Amino acid sequence: MKHIVRLINSGLIGIGIGMTWLGFDVLQSQFSKNRLETTISVKYFLFWLVAAFLIGIFFYFASLVFDHDNWSLKKQIFINFFICLGAWLSFCLFLNKFNYSGSALLEAIIDFIIMYALAYGIYFYHLWHEIRQINKKLKEI
Repeated sequence: MKHIVRLINSGLIGIGIGMTWLGFDVLQSQFSKNRLETTISVKYFLFWLVAAFLIGIFFYFASLVFDHDNWSLKKQIFINFFICLGAWLSFCLFLNKFNYSGSALLEAIIDFIIMYALAYGIYFYHLWHEIRQINKKLKEI
């Protein structure tokens, strides 16, 4: 049951990050075209909602690398990063019907690095906050 809750939480975090990303993408397209209003279709929105949830779930499965206690944290992060990067690039290639240019590939990698930093930055901040609370309670005892 604990894994299902974590799986759903990761999916919801994926939706949060994905919808933030979609918002920035819509704003960027609005300002680049000097338009006062921008619309997106419900189909487009639902696709990105589901895709963001699935990406969040994938991040959960990729985070299982951190369960290997005999690996250093550096090795765990390195392996996790490249597993996620490979999956992200595959997803981007699929969306573009496997047609890619060098600049589009570079943009996908930069997008991924930003998302990865956001996802794991939030995760590590949450862990740091929990540890701080535990240490505070231990000092009171």
